[in-house]
Amino acid sequence: MNNNTENVNRCLNCGTELTDNFCPHCGQKAKTKRLKLKEIIGDTVNSFIGGDSKLLNSVTALCIRPGHMIREYLQGHRARYYNPMQMLIWMISIYAVLSFLVGNDIFFANNTSPQDHDTLKKGSILANLWMYVEKIYTYITENKLYYMVFTAVLGVWPTYFIFRKNKILRPDGESICLNHTEIFYVLLYSACIEIICSIVLIPFTLIKGAEDILTTINNAAGFMFDVIIMKQLYEIGWWKSFIRNVLAAALILAYILILIILGAGLVYGIVCMIYGKEAITG
Repeated sequence: MNNNTENVNRCLNCGTELTDNFCPHCGQKAKTKRLKLKEIIGDTVNSFIGGDSKLLNSVTALCIRPGHMIREYLQGHRARYYNPMQMLIWMISIYAVLSFLVGNDIFFANNTSPQDHDTLKKGSILANLWMYVEKIYTYITENKLYYMVFTAVLGVWPTYFIFRKNKILRPDGESICLNHTEIFYVLLYSACIEIICSIVLIPFTLIKGAEDILTTINNAAGFMFDVIIMKQLYEIGWWKSFIRNVLAAALILAYILILIILGAGLVYGIVCMIYGKEAITG
């Protein structure tokens, strides 16, 4: 038997030899316990106030200094802040639980489905297409994560176009214009703030008849934070940030309208080519 043989602790995740309390290769803890209820509760609590404080740091920074926080994340300070998609999932999950407990959904209080298609001849191709579009619309708007990501995607190009000449300073001293992906991340963080505002307003939905007012307040707060974000992110003046956010919002609406018209025209053309014009109403 070889006396020089010794037991070497290895990471249970990747098999790397352990020299500390954490694996130098994948970062997993050297000691892992069996999963029990108290571990699940502890991990959940730690994700907010314990060992993993990134969510709490991100929420605090977004509420106090949103533009500066987003710029730091884009500059490479990734360890201290949550990825915007992960954060959006957390915020929507918290909002969903609270809105369920309260029984009110302020974020989509005034949400309406597309115009009813009862005026269309039932059984026609156009009516069937409209029903299909309506189902897609309802599915997206009733799933908050999909809705927020979808609206962020739609806002990327208009926001990029309006702020294309503005630059941020990288740690190496280089001034850069944000690309489309970075703009998308900015819009995701903005969506997180909008959900946070909705969470703050949830208790007030218990006041009878306050839904419309609260929805207006929520929308106004979201726009105000957009102004603050762009002001701090690009280090521009309040008035310039306000005007450019208004222009970006108008361009987004115009962009959506153009997409709807082009999409409707494309569908109409395809249906006419395949079935003929008489199939639209026949």
